[in-house]
Amino acid sequence: MVSKLVALEVYHNLKDIDFRILRGVERGMRYHRWVPLEDIAKFARTDVESASYRLGKLDNWMLVRRRSDIGYIGYQLTIHGYDVLAIRTFAKRGVIEAISQTQIGVGKEADVYLGITPKGDRVAVKFNRIGRTSFTRIKLYRRDFIDKHHISWLYISRLVAEREYEALQLLSPIAKVPKPISWNRHSIVMEFIEGVELSELGDDDLTKEEAEEILNKVLEEYLKIVRFGIVHSDMSEFNIVLTEDDILIIDWPQYLPTAYPESLEYLKRDISVLLNAFHRRWRVKKDFDEVWSEFYEAWLESREGLSEYQ
Repeated sequence: MVSKLVALEVYHNLKDIDFRILRGVERGMRYHRWVPLEDIAKFARTDVESASYRLGKLDNWMLVRRRSDIGYIGYQLTIHGYDVLAIRTFAKRGVIEAISQTQIGVGKEADVYLGITPKGDRVAVKFNRIGRTSFTRIKLYRRDFIDKHHISWLYISRLVAEREYEALQLLSPIAKVPKPISWNRHSIVMEFIEGVELSELGDDDLTKEEAEEILNKVLEEYLKIVRFGIVHSDMSEFNIVLTEDDILIIDWPQYLPTAYPESLEYLKRDISVLLNAFHRRWRVKKDFDEVWSEFYEAWLESREGLSEYQ
């Protein structure tokens, strides 16, 4: 489903005080499920009446939501308000000058839009939308939730973006992954790559020989990444992009160090999913045990000298 970036539609209406108010709501959500109006006004350095008036507009623009049946008037930031704050930060950093409403990628947990830098270069701007789906991977982030009494989907989306940016920084010098440019909140700006996701191709769009060549490239690249010490943990045909003459492996927020106790289990599943997909769609047959033996050796090699993942 293609969705518009609501933040772009209202961005030109926003004043400096609106950004201060949105930041106040964001800050308050660290401590409150619904942030008191008085706290927001104090952070925004304005009076309660002015803050209430601006919050009414922000509510109409779907950047915040209001609740008054909790013993006080409180507000939450919506995902659209979070988008606005991230866009504002990228603009102030000089990372992007414009974002198109044209989506260049959409998934269960993220939307990707075309951005333009001040120099006129194209970039990809990825907004994480973790709240769309059940949070099946919360256990991968549980260390970050210690001593937190309240966890919002916005915080989870931010954490996911931070992890992916970290992974891309680690891998881009040595592997075929998108090059990261900047990260803020739940959003990442990365290089724009012309290509098509493998999952978008019909079964008749590739010959068996072409599919086998692609699979060999993916396995070769993934083997290098595992030897480096990282497991994707969600590898599939949906995370492989075909460029004009090569491949790219995308979507890294769920990556695991090979020192992580369950990384071997996730790696084994990655290989199984890949081989099954190519066999099912393009009749490419590879012996799992043979492929797995090579990856297992790479996994062992990467763990030499590593301490237990904490």
